[in-house]
Amino acid sequence: MLSDAKKHLLLLVEDDEADAIFFNWALKKSGLDCAVKHVLDGLAAVDYLRKASTSDPDSLPRTIFLDLKMPGMNGFEVLSWFADQPSLSHIPMVVLTGSDLPSDRERACALGAAEYLVKPVQVTDLQRLLGDIRSATTAGGVRAGRVEA
Repeated sequence: MLSDAKKHLLLLVEDDEADAIFFNWALKKSGLDCAVKHVLDGLAAVDYLRKASTSDPDSLPRTIFLDLKMPGMNGFEVLSWFADQPSLSHIPMVVLTGSDLPSDRERACALGAAEYLVKPVQVTDLQRLLGDIRSATTAGGVRAGRVEA
């Protein structure tokens, strides 16, 4: 059986420190007991997921929260890479972005994003989503493409 920290690991891919602090604060307020692995860019996320999937599958996150606009490998590139990884298809990808462009939302969803939240994210929206994750985890799982309660 996995430890709670591994069972409820979230991966946060966010280059803005203030947004990462807000995410962790909202997570604490949601009551979801989990660990957060924070990486600063898409390349670091891909590296982490690649290593975890091959050497330590227990360290794979239950959900990935991904910013779109990052230096280097951006969120769209991560989503494209992720879509080609069948061993990771069970992990939902939630986009947290400053872009409210319909074309960005459509592109992210076409690439497999389960949710698309525009920053600044309302605390209640993030807490609702985290609560959905908690409910899905308690009920037995989270499926790719949609966080299900």
